[in-house]
Amino acid sequence: MTKSQRVAVAGGTGGIGQHVVEGLLSFHKRSPDALPTVIILSRSARPDVEFEGVRAPVYAVDYTDPSSIEKVLNEHKIDTIISTLSGEPSKFIPAQENLLSAALRVPTVHRFAPSEFAPDSERAVSASLFRMKHPILKSLREAKAQRPGTFEFTKFICGIFMNYLGFGNTKPDGLKAHGHMPAFPYIVDLSKQSADVPGDGSTKMWWTTAEDVGRFVAAATQLETWPEESTMTGDVLTFNETIQLAEKITGKKFEIKNNTREDIQARMDPNPTSWFGNFHLETYICYINNEHVQTSVLNELTDVRPVKLEEFLQKWWGEE
Repeated sequence: MTKSQRVAVAGGTGGIGQHVVEGLLSFHKRSPDALPTVIILSRSARPDVEFEGVRAPVYAVDYTDPSSIEKVLNEHKIDTIISTLSGEPSKFIPAQENLLSAALRVPTVHRFAPSEFAPDSERAVSASLFRMKHPILKSLREAKAQRPGTFEFTKFICGIFMNYLGFGNTKPDGLKAHGHMPAFPYIVDLSKQSADVPGDGSTKMWWTTAEDVGRFVAAATQLETWPEESTMTGDVLTFNETIQLAEKITGKKFEIKNNTREDIQARMDPNPTSWFGNFHLETYICYINNEHVQTSVLNELTDVRPVKLEEFLQKWWGEE
């Protein structure tokens, strides 16, 4: 299988998608011959995304119409599609299927990465929204079987975004801790010196900055072959180790609440009104069930040197 040269990122104008685009643009700047083309697919017309003086043009497509996607992919002779789409299941699932349908009609496309960018959706099955990522994986395995040696896919699995631990820091440039990700605390809230822990705290967490995810993805485009699971991590610590490190760097004792399975289930809304539902608490159940276990394949296959948790916390919470 040949390396990626012409990449389209679906949903690359914000969130983790923008970090992926920035990782690709940074690589393009260093090695323009290896990765000459990076474009973005978006539901609406938007300005180009610029990073380090390099631009990725944005093309509006209709994710309900594969032909509109196919047209853009053909025009740019795209060989690799990376999906970072998100949204409610009724729109997310068909959007990814239509993206793949369009891709399979473009002769130059030989690689596809569905929207994972979290713990492995096929392991973290207690979280209902992760299950909406399963249909595209079934379709991708069928496509790969039908096109042996000419089509491959990978799941980019990164654990939890380390950026969430930057929430509430008071550094002058503190908002940069979040990158392009939403600003909210997850499990450990350093701004309140508190932690809302699933179980007894002995479960491991895989932490990766969104910026490093972009770098890992860019490096993965230059692999000769894609493994079906492209796992990556910046650091692996238990909840207790994460809290201890936060206490060490802030110099403050944290208030810790350890939650049993019953505690978590009691907090769930029996009649959620949002499509997001009880997802946050369901991820807690995933930890109690030990469904977040992963490896670090891309750490071994690429030369990316990710940010460690202590380095991240020191930057945003340590003394000047």
